[in-house]
Amino acid sequence: MYQIHDTLITLLDTMLITIECVLLALQAVAAVRLALHSPFEITSQSNNRLSKRSPVQLGGGIGRCFKIKVNVNGVSLNLQVDSAASDIVVPISSSRSSVGLTSKSTLNEEGIMIEYKGEEYKGVTSTAAVTIPGTKIIGMDLPVIAIQKQSPDLIGIGGRIDQGIFGFAYSSLSDQHPQSTAMDVLYNSGIIPKNEIGLQICPYGMLSESFINIGNTGVTPKCGTDGTSVAWVQSPSADHHTVNIKSILINGKPVELPAGFQKKVENGRTLYSYLQTCFLYMRFPKVVVDVLINTILDSDAITVKTMFRNDHLGKRKIQRKLRKNHLMSESKYNINWDMMPTISIVMYSETPVTDDNRNSVVTITLSPRDYMWRYDSKHVRFAVAVGSNDYATLGTSFMVRLGLTFDLQNTRIGFGPGCGCEVSTDGYPIISNSDRVLWSPSQLPERPSTSSSDVTSTPGRSFSRLGSTLRGSTRRGNKHSKVRYEKLEG
Repeated sequence: MYQIHDTLITLLDTMLITIECVLLALQAVAAVRLALHSPFEITSQSNNRLSKRSPVQLGGGIGRCFKIKVNVNGVSLNLQVDSAASDIVVPISSSRSSVGLTSKSTLNEEGIMIEYKGEEYKGVTSTAAVTIPGTKIIGMDLPVIAIQKQSPDLIGIGGRIDQGIFGFAYSSLSDQHPQSTAMDVLYNSGIIPKNEIGLQICPYGMLSESFINIGNTGVTPKCGTDGTSVAWVQSPSADHHTVNIKSILINGKPVELPAGFQKKVENGRTLYSYLQTCFLYMRFPKVVVDVLINTILDSDAITVKTMFRNDHLGKRKIQRKLRKNHLMSESKYNINWDMMPTISIVMYSETPVTDDNRNSVVTITLSPRDYMWRYDSKHVRFAVAVGSNDYATLGTSFMVRLGLTFDLQNTRIGFGPGCGCEVSTDGYPIISNSDRVLWSPSQLPERPSTSSSDVTSTPGRSFSRLGSTLRGSTRRGNKHSKVRYEKLEG
């Protein structure tokens, strides 16, 4: 009898331990998806709102970054989430303020100079105890770069004493010696199950739904998918999060790209196009921007609200607004969204590109509601700008309605439905390959249209029509067919 009793107690203890382990594992999984503080919201509204299902919240403008709140060596900091940086960068405290790390030496401390957004910073490489509130990343010893104050009144990134960087590019861009990133340490130590970042960046009116998922765990079904990426492209280089663009289409018609596009080699690396989370605009070679603006003007999709219409003067005014990326008030301009052109980015899905896989591509087709960035309830901004002829930069206006996965382990980028897909009615974005549409809001059941200014409200289009757009049909009004990247704004 006693033997049976002891056996039962042993079994119960084993079950309790097992349940405890499972609960801890579930907590760890739920702990790395965090809401982002938006660069477009008022600071007082950018508070972390963490729960078991919420991501880490992002906070930040055109050249500013979304941010997460991180505790480093007991100091609360706002770290900019930057896909073009590899390191965690934090300020060393000044005598005037308790914000920032102390200058206490560690065994592996080494003096360095780093460059960030055109500015140089003096600092040291070190390790620090990093905690991300609301996650199981608690007191983790992670590699950091601690920057010193640049002048008596300037400390931290961008002159903010409480501001730093959370970079998640590849270790080849790291300023650590030897090169190492926080993501690599978290993955190799088993804190996160995958060396991946899941990212959802949202438009005006939905900014609080932006999140970063460190480790990309706890993914849930979304808009007709299981929540994972529906298409992948292999990055051609392991430095920035790069893509190999095959072609760029305006209204389904390819633009002839410069002969040297994605062919320039600098510091032993080819300058491919890349994704940039700290920049609003999509930057393309001048010829692409010219074709897009001319197509908009020829379509008469944007007109000036005036009692005395003058088409010539009106188009000149609109052209200036577009080229200078100035805010456009909807009280002064009529915008017919149905007449505006689409932009399609066609990317090779495999690398290196060979004769056998040349037709293996992923195409992202964006609507005007993506590249005409909504600034507030009354204004929009043309979020396409002239950049280098050597590569394209795909900023947050490219990402804003896509769910993105940055897979550092397998050197690839995934695309899926993103923010607002549940309420989108304009049929975009469209994710496709060379054969078919992989995902589009038009695949979802029809929903009543909404008049809200922060979601797409163009009447939905049929799935077959969307497919024909990808195959090259045009919309009405079309008549024309340290790696050093250029300094970004902000």
